[in-house]
Amino acid sequence: MFRPLTVFIGLRNFTSGAGNRMVSFISLLAILGLVMGVALLVVVMSVMNGFDREMESRILAAVPHIRLFDEHGVQQSDTLRDTLVQQPNVRAVMPFTRLEGMLTHRGKTRPVEVMGLEPSLADPFMGVFISPDLMGQLAVHSNGLLMAGEIAKKLSLSAGDRVTLLVPASGGNGLQQAPKVSTFTVLGTFDTRTAADQSLVLAKLETASRLAGHPGLAQGWQVRVADVFEARQTGYALLQVLPSGYRFSDWIQTHGNLYQAIKMSRNLVSLLVFLIIAIAVFNVISMLMMTVIDKRAEIAILKTQGFVRHEIVAIFLTQGVLIGLFGTLLGVLLGVVGALNVTAAARWLELLMGRPLLNSEIYPLDYLPSALLWNDVGMIVAVALALNFLATLYPAIRAANTRPADVLRYE
Repeated sequence: MFRPLTVFIGLRNFTSGAGNRMVSFISLLAILGLVMGVALLVVVMSVMNGFDREMESRILAAVPHIRLFDEHGVQQSDTLRDTLVQQPNVRAVMPFTRLEGMLTHRGKTRPVEVMGLEPSLADPFMGVFISPDLMGQLAVHSNGLLMAGEIAKKLSLSAGDRVTLLVPASGGNGLQQAPKVSTFTVLGTFDTRTAADQSLVLAKLETASRLAGHPGLAQGWQVRVADVFEARQTGYALLQVLPSGYRFSDWIQTHGNLYQAIKMSRNLVSLLVFLIIAIAVFNVISMLMMTVIDKRAEIAILKTQGFVRHEIVAIFLTQGVLIGLFGTLLGVLLGVVGALNVTAAARWLELLMGRPLLNSEIYPLDYLPSALLWNDVGMIVAVALALNFLATLYPAIRAANTRPADVLRYE
């Protein structure tokens, strides 16, 4: 079907724009449409992949995968903890106590979530964000707090400052009493660059348990798993080895909607950009149809000289495929460059505007992540080329159906 002469003619039509300014303009639009569509799709897919990656590596590092509760509190038992750690899919276990409170400093207040933990066991849970030295300070200061940098900024706090913590207190008769007021020293700050930076404060487990009204007892066990998507099944399995009275919650209950929203957004945005590529492909059809009309006389002459239908088809397929290859490959090149630099570009734009693009009070991250996956790039190339090839078939077949006698009669 393809021989050197048909390829040569198709290549000439591609490079010359069929000798018609309007055809050349439509050809340029078709190529630019493919370039922009493919480049946008590569960047969008990379950003969505970045959110997926950060969801697992950063957001889920700042929240517990599983929490095991006992309404009566739990004793810190190394034996029980060892039993839990030995279960399938479990990476680490530590006791915790969680309570809500209010920090005040120089007339400023901030609602916070106080997480009491055992510093010696906290590295698998918070080691991504907090250095061992800082966690070591918490271990030796029962009257100290570690807090997210965003909280310290809002309250104008720095390491060494004193801050007041108010936590609600409930009497044994269930009546609300005056809040407990305690003064702590800020030992340091950390940044997760997630929504946790708006409220997370860390204290020693014994301190948090005392503030919660059950000294000597933890609220439950916090579990980190190897496969986060098996967290719920792991939670049910852990209940089987625990005494009766335990219940559990997992990250899917607290952040599952966010994960599903990211997945759905990725699919919807990808569909929209695929439609942009499809519109660009219609420009290819328009351009080739105009070429067929403009070249009717040349097609008729070629057919009278012995060119058969499939050779005429090959000429226009060559022209259309070259447009698709050029536009797709250039789009991939621009898209890859954009995907690798979109995070830095977003930071530059933030500096230019003087405000963040993503506010962690609203969004789960305060920056725009990106993760380029070559499998996605390959899929984009394959789909773009396939759509482009299908778009060239109809004009090529129309050209092959040209009847020389009807055309040359008026030449």
